[in-house]
Amino acid sequence: MSGLKEPIDVFFTAFGVITMIALPSWIAFARLTMARIEREIRTDGLPRPAPWDGVGYRVLWYLHAIIFPVGIWNRLDDPLIDVALVRRYSTRADIIRGWVFFISNALWVCMILIFMLFFHN
Repeated sequence: MSGLKEPIDVFFTAFGVITMIALPSWIAFARLTMARIEREIRTDGLPRPAPWDGVGYRVLWYLHAIIFPVGIWNRLDDPLIDVALVRRYSTRADIIRGWVFFISNALWVCMILIFMLFFHN
């Protein structure tokens, strides 16, 4: 094995590692956080906090409702999700999973931009 000699080799290695964190973190957040919160809310007889899913964006709405403080990035009057209700049912583990999900996917998007700017011919 020749090792990582070229910048493109380093890039693709880093991209692969970030992808291996980003994709499972999305699934973990959706299944362990979002599904649990919706199940507990349904058990309490309340309506689902995000009635419309779009194209799977409900996961991102839950993410913002959980990790960002209420304010400009996380409005209480958001028409797509009941922020206060989701925050009431979220736990510390949900916040940690949310930040791992957010940071890893932000890094993944940054890697795509780096590739487009510096390596795409």
